[in-house]
Amino acid sequence: MEERKAPVLFAPETDSTNLALRRLAADGAVDGTVFWAARQSAGRGRLGRSFASPEGGLYYSLLLDAADDPARDLLLTPAAGLAAARAVERVSALRCGIKWPNDLLLGGRKLCGILAEGFTVGARRCLALGIGINVNTAAFPPELEGVAVSLWQITGRETDIPALAQALTEELDAAVAAARRGDGALLADYRARCLTVGRHVTLLQNGESREAFVLGVSDDFSLAVRLPDGSEESVRSGEVSIR
Repeated sequence: MEERKAPVLFAPETDSTNLALRRLAADGAVDGTVFWAARQSAGRGRLGRSFASPEGGLYYSLLLDAADDPARDLLLTPAAGLAAARAVERVSALRCGIKWPNDLLLGGRKLCGILAEGFTVGARRCLALGIGINVNTAAFPPELEGVAVSLWQITGRETDIPALAQALTEELDAAVAAARRGDGALLADYRARCLTVGRHVTLLQNGESREAFVLGVSDDFSLAVRLPDGSEESVRSGEVSIR
C-alpha cells in the first residue's frame, strides 16, 4: 500500500474534530489531513443538533479540498458512510446497513453519524467530513436509549479504537479516491447496504416533511422516491425517517 502523505493527528479531547480541522486548515493543513479524538466537549450533528461524545467513541474528521464541480463533493458524504461501514466490518465482523445518506445502523439503531461541512480559508474551498462512531459505550442517556447503539453493546467486548481509526483512514482514502474518479463499484456496494430502498419514509427538507416511498438510489447517490400523488422525484439533500 502506498504510504500516506497527509498526517493523522490525535488528541485525547477537543471541542469538535470538524472545528479542529478548520483551525488546522487555517494553519496550512493539507488535503487528506485527519484529526481524531477520544472525546468531544462540543460535538455537533446535522441541522445544528448536539452530538453526544463521551469517552469510548471514535470522533474523527477528514480534511478535503473541495472539487471544482460542487456536484462531485455530494458524492463524498455517501462515500464516507460506506467507508465507515467497511471499517466497522473489518474490526468487528459486523455488517452495518446505511440509512440514506450516511447514517450507519445496527439492529435498527444508530451506530454512526456523519457531518460534512464546507468552509473556506482565503481562496481555498475545503470540506470537513466528521464521523462519530459509538464504539465502547456501555450505556447511553435515557433520551438515546433505543435510538443509539455501540459495538460494545452488540459484541459484549471492547473494540480497539486506534485500530478502528486506522481502518477508517484506509477505507476513507480508498472511498474518496473512488468517488473522485467516479468508480461504479462504490455505488454498487452502497446500494447493497442501503436500508432505505423499498421503504415508506418521511422526507425532512427545509423544515417541512413529506411522505414518500423510496424506489432506489440513483447513479449520483440521490434518492429516487415516489410521492403519494404518484409523481416521482430525486432527493439530493435533507434527511429521511424510516416509517
